[in-house]
Amino acid sequence: MAGSSRRRFLLGAGATGLAIGLGSAATAGAVPGTSAKDLVPAPRVPADGTSGQGVGAAFPEVWEEPGRFGAPRVVWSLPVDEPLAALTFDDGPTPEYTPRVLAALAAAGVTATFNVMGANAVAHPGLLREIVAAGHEVGNHSWSHRDQTGLTVAETRTEIVRCADEVGAVTGRPLTGFRPPRGKLTGYGLRVCAELGYDVWIWSCTRGPDGTGTPGVVSTHLARTVRPGDVVCLHDGLGRGTFQPGTAFAAGLAARREVEVRALPDALRRIADRGITLTSAGQLLAAADREAAVRTLTAAGLPVGTA
Repeated sequence: MAGSSRRRFLLGAGATGLAIGLGSAATAGAVPGTSAKDLVPAPRVPADGTSGQGVGAAFPEVWEEPGRFGAPRVVWSLPVDEPLAALTFDDGPTPEYTPRVLAALAAAGVTATFNVMGANAVAHPGLLREIVAAGHEVGNHSWSHRDQTGLTVAETRTEIVRCADEVGAVTGRPLTGFRPPRGKLTGYGLRVCAELGYDVWIWSCTRGPDGTGTPGVVSTHLARTVRPGDVVCLHDGLGRGTFQPGTAFAAGLAARREVEVRALPDALRRIADRGITLTSAGQLLAAADREAAVRTLTAAGLPVGTA
């Protein structure tokens, strides 16, 4: 989406923190070829060595430049008249899941958004380039999938900016938005996203109830649940489980991811049979904005252009 159309949203000014829980941006402020680190100033730490950084605060308890970052959005779902829904994948790319996800999307003619975990993306640059070459969007899912509600502002900044910088260096383009790990976003995390020009994407639809399930159960849930305007959250990686190989936690996640990937081809077919077109988060946002502009013009009695 063109930089001129970005809407930025800065939430939580002051000393109090914001924690946004689970629920469903797709623009990037970075200029291709420019490091995200050049765009985002580091917090200034007091001379006495204290951190001055409250967990979750929209602003650290030390002085920074004024926060004139515009108005990006936090999106769970979007109002659309067209039968469109956004399909997103988190935590990858990984050799275990991403190639099969890409194959299923190609067979169905579907474009999606891959919210990549920076450590995985840099470890598998070939897969990252395959995602881009296939026409999919690449979003920021932090560097290592740490829960932001337990991080200092410096740690929060590092998680988001390092992903933006290092993944962008591989793809040669800015990332399109931010998906907070586990859907949890602090006020300061939102500030960093605003600095980078990111909208923030939560979600309105997932693979279904807790537990591993079966491909048939997941496919049926998605086929029955997805509606126009939804943001669907699936996965092609293990998140924090990436760093805990051999543990029961990682094994449980792997079993769930395997079921999701196996369910995907049938789910895509059944959703399409209902007349719903799955697309990227950015394309869903663009459609919602177009429709909103038409409604505004129509309500004002003004002509609607055809361009």
